Amino acid sequence: MEEDIKEEIKWRKYSRYVLAGLTLVLLFLGYSSSKLEFDYDFEKFFPQEDSDLVFYEDYREKFENDNDFILLGFANEKGVFDQQFLQKVRSFTTKLRTLPHLREVVSPLEMSYLELAPGVMGVKRSPIFHLDQPEKYEADRERLAKSNEPVAEMVNLENNSFILVVKNKQQINKDDSDELAKALQELIDLEGFEEIHVMGKIMGQQVYVAVMKVEFLTFASISIFVLIIFLIIAYRALWGILIPLATVLLAIIGSLGFMQLSGTPLNMMTTLLPVIMLVVGMSDVVHLVSKYLEEIRYGRTKTVAIKNMLKKVGVATLLTSLTTALGFVTLIGVGMEPIQNFGIFTAVGVLLAFVLSILFIPAIFLNIKKPKITDSTKVQNAWERGLGKFFIRLCRNQKTVLVAYSILTIICILGASQIKFDYFLMQDLGEDQPLMQDLRYFQKQYGGIRPFEMAVIPAEGKEVTDYDVIRDIEKLEVYLNTEYGVNQMITPAVPFKFANKALRNGRDEYYKIPDNEKRFDYLKRQMEKFEGREEFQQIVSADKKVGRVFGRMIDPGSRAMIYLNDSLEVFYANNIDASVLSYKLTGTPAIIDEAGRHVSENIVIGLLFAFLLIGISMAILFKSIKIGFISLVPNIFPILLTAGYIGFAGIDLNMSTAIVFTIAFGIAVDDTIHFLSRFRQEMVQGRTNLFALRRTFISTGKAIIITSIILLGGFGSLIFSNFLSTFYIGLFVCMTLVFAVITDLTLLPMMLLKKKK
Repeated sequence: MEEDIKEEIKWRKYSRYVLAGLTLVLLFLGYSSSKLEFDYDFEKFFPQEDSDLVFYEDYREKFENDNDFILLGFANEKGVFDQQFLQKVRSFTTKLRTLPHLREVVSPLEMSYLELAPGVMGVKRSPIFHLDQPEKYEADRERLAKSNEPVAEMVNLENNSFILVVKNKQQINKDDSDELAKALQELIDLEGFEEIHVMGKIMGQQVYVAVMKVEFLTFASISIFVLIIFLIIAYRALWGILIPLATVLLAIIGSLGFMQLSGTPLNMMTTLLPVIMLVVGMSDVVHLVSKYLEEIRYGRTKTVAIKNMLKKVGVATLLTSLTTALGFVTLIGVGMEPIQNFGIFTAVGVLLAFVLSILFIPAIFLNIKKPKITDSTKVQNAWERGLGKFFIRLCRNQKTVLVAYSILTIICILGASQIKFDYFLMQDLGEDQPLMQDLRYFQKQYGGIRPFEMAVIPAEGKEVTDYDVIRDIEKLEVYLNTEYGVNQMITPAVPFKFANKALRNGRDEYYKIPDNEKRFDYLKRQMEKFEGREEFQQIVSADKKVGRVFGRMIDPGSRAMIYLNDSLEVFYANNIDASVLSYKLTGTPAIIDEAGRHVSENIVIGLLFAFLLIGISMAILFKSIKIGFISLVPNIFPILLTAGYIGFAGIDLNMSTAIVFTIAFGIAVDDTIHFLSRFRQEMVQGRTNLFALRRTFISTGKAIIITSIILLGGFGSLIFSNFLSTFYIGLFVCMTLVFAVITDLTLLPMMLLKKKK
C-alpha cells in the first residue's frame, strides 16, 4: 500500500511537469490561432504544376486576368431613355472612378458609333446615348435595337436596363478586394437607385467569407452542445464534462495555431476542422476515459488504472489516430491547395488530439480525486442483454446476412456507376442569398457571368491580323455566339468589322469582314494607327502571334461544358483550316473545370492507397494477412452503400463533396480497429473464437454505438450549413457512419466467425 502511494506521488510530480509544458505550448498556439484569418480565393482551386495553368498565366500576362471585373446592372421602370435616370448613372460613374483599386469603367453611356465623316476622308464618332438631347432618344433607341455590335448586348431595352463593366486591379489581394467591395457598397447605398444588381469576384469572396465566419462558430457551437449533452448523460459529473471537452478543445486550438503559423488562412474546407476534431477527438477520449473508469470499478489504484488504460486502449487509439490521419493525408494527391490544406491540417489535428489525450487525461486524473462510480448495473445489464440477444440472432442467420450483403453490393455498384461530377459557379450558395439572386438576374438578362477565354494562334509565319486568319476567327466568332453560347464577345475580328461598317456609312449589313482581300488590306492600313491603343492590345498580342477571344456566358455546369467543347472541336475540324489557325480554351473556369474532372480520379487513387496502407498495417500488427483483409471489408461497404445512394439519387459530386469518402473512411475504420483490438486481447487470453467474439461484441459493440452517436451529432451539425457542399458532406458522412456501425456489428463478426483460432 505504501509503495502504491509513493508511486502515485512520483507520477503526480511528473504529471505536473507535463501539464506545465502543455500549458506553455498551448498558450503559444492559442495566441497564434487568435490571429487566424478567413479567405476564399477562387484561384486557389487551380491545380498545381499544370500545363494548362502555365499557359493561362502566360496568356493573362499578354492580355488581362479574366475574372477581375464587376458587373453593375441598372434598371429603371420608366425605361432606359429617361434623362433623369441617365444623368444619375453618369454622376454615379464619375464617382465610381474615384474608388480604390479600379483600372477601368466601361459604360454604354460613353460609347460611340463610328461613321464616315461627310466631306472628309475618315470617320467620326456618334454617341450611342445623346444623353443631354432628349429629342434624339427615340432615334437612339431604334438604332440600338437594330445594332449587331457588342455594345447592343450591354443594353436590354425590353427589361429597361443596361450594365456597366468595372475592371478592378489585376489579381487583387484580399485586403484590397475587401476595401473596394466596401467602398462600392457604400457608394451604391448613398445613390439609392431604384433597382441595381452587382456581381463580381470581389463580391463573391466577401459573401463566402462572411458565411464561413458564421458557420465556423455555428458548427463548433452545435457540436459542443451535443457533446456536452452526451457527456452529462454518460458521466453525470462535472469532471466528466470538463476533462473530455477541455482535451478536444485544446486539440482544436493547437491545430488552428499550427495553421496560422504556417500562413494558411481558413477557407470553406478548413472551417470543417473544428467539427471533425471535436467528434474524432472525443471518440478517443471516450474510449480512454471509459477504460479508466472500468479499471477504477475493479478496485485498481489510479496509477494502475491509468497504466492499464494506456496499455489496453492506448495502442488501439494510436492506431485509429494514425489510420484516420492517413486517410486525410491522401488528399495531398488531389493537387488543389484548399483540399490539400484541409487534409494536412486535419491529419495534424487528429494526431495532436491523440497526443493530448495520452498526456493530458492521465495527468489530470493523477491530480484529482478518484471519480465516484455511479451504480449503473441496470443500464449495463440492459446493454449486455440487448447486444447478447442480437449476437445470437446474428450467429443463427449468417447465410441470410451474407446473401443480403451480396445483393446490396450488386445494387450499390450499379448506383455508384451512375455518379457524375459537375460544378457550377457559386453553386454552394442557397437561392435565398442576394448574391445568387443577382447571379440569376445576369444569367437571364445579360447572358451570364461565366468568363469565356480562347487563345487563337496563327500558324507559323502568319499573324493574327492576316486576312485568312481573321476570316477564320470570324467563323469561330459566329459559331461561339450562335451555338456555344458566348455573349458580349470581343475578338480580333471585331475592330475590322467596326471599321468596315464605319467606312460604309454605318450600315449594319457591313458589320463583317469583307469578302474581298483587297478591301480588307485597305481596312488594315486604316487600322494601323489604332494598334497602339489599349483596346487593341487587349485582343492582339504585341507580336501578333496570339489573339484573344473573350466574353461571358451562362454557366451550364462543368459536365455540359465537356459536350460544348467536343462540339467545338468538331466544328473546328470541319470549318477551320488547321494550317492557318489553331485555338486553345483557357481562363479561370476552363482550368477549374479541367482540374475538377480529375479530382474524383485522385480521390479514388488516394482511397486505394489508404486501403492498402491500412490493410498492411493491420496485417503487421495482428501478424495475419487475413486480419488485414478483414479490417478493410467492413469499411468498403459503407462507402459503397453511400456511393450507391448518391448515384441513384442523381446527386452530382464536385470538388468539395468528392472528399466525403476519404473523410468517412478515415473515421469509420476506427471502430473496426477497436473491435479487432479487443478481439485480439480476448484471443490472447486463450478463449475460444466464439466466446472471444461474443465478449468483444458486447463490450466493444456498446463503445462503437456510443462513439458513433457522438460522431453523428457532430457531423449532423453540417446539414444546417448555407453552403450546399458542406450540407452534402454532413449528410453523406452521417450516412456512411450509420452504415459503418451496421457493418461493424453484422458483417465483421460474421467474417471473424469464419476465422480459425
